[in-house]
Amino acid sequence: MFKEFGMQYRLCKKTDIEGLAEAMSKAYSEEPWNERWSRERAVRRVQAILGNFDSIGVVAEDDGVIVGGLLGFVDPYADEDFFYVSEIFVVPEYKKHGIGKNLLKELEEEIKKQGISVVQLMSIEPNEVFYGKCGLSKDDVSVLFKRC
Repeated sequence: MFKEFGMQYRLCKKTDIEGLAEAMSKAYSEEPWNERWSRERAVRRVQAILGNFDSIGVVAEDDGVIVGGLLGFVDPYADEDFFYVSEIFVVPEYKKHGIGKNLLKELEEEIKKQGISVVQLMSIEPNEVFYGKCGLSKDDVSVLFKRC
């Protein structure tokens, strides 16, 4: 856990679910997502992720209010474990202050203790520059498929 510019980063607790859901719905209500999350759906999403085996969540707090979060889980694979980031978000008024980058940094410190060095996530194309600045690179192998 570290503190920077009044912001505190820590692992999440069960009591953070409501605050994480509220921050996530605020974050995704803006560009480029423009999504409308009901409180119930946001709580359900956060609970679903944190209910996974080996889930980890990191929160960014400003004076006790959650303003950002990173949620995901350890994913055991054939020859190594990796960490899959299901959600990373920062409420609009706190964006562009390094909070997302610090959430990833805090996560990497935590998973390093477990011997995990690989972080994977799926995101929309406009976020590619941000993730590149955080040291992540685009996977040349994976492709997302879906049926609508």
